Amino acid sequence: MTKILLIEDDVLMRRMYQRIFTEKEGFQFEAVETGEEGLDKIKKSEPDLVLLDLMLPKMPGEQVLKNMNDADLLKKIPVIVLSCKGDETTVEHCLNRLGASDYLHKSGLKPEKVIKRVKGVLKKFESG
Repeated sequence: MTKILLIEDDVLMRRMYQRIFTEKEGFQFEAVETGEEGLDKIKKSEPDLVLLDLMLPKMPGEQVLKNMNDADLLKKIPVIVLSCKGDETTVEHCLNRLGASDYLHKSGLKPEKVIKRVKGVLKKFESG
């Protein structure tokens, strides 16, 4: 079963995606609140994909990406950034320098689009 990890400090977002990914899509799903918890969970459970917010308590999402990259985890675990930050510099930095697989701006983002992108990234990683 495909395992998704969401690293997101907004409790309503965590609950919404928990319901969508488990009940509607049948994925195994976990969610944590901080970047530190996320890195710990990634190392222990090796999810198939990580959904990552950038503005997190204790450790920002960019640092999570950097730590994953330094540990060669991004080669086997794709990361989709979900953030309110949508400026070109941040997007480019996350995708091209830090190794994120995809980037979605939260503003007006519908869960269906997130599901579609998750499935697309997973399919790309499986075949690549």
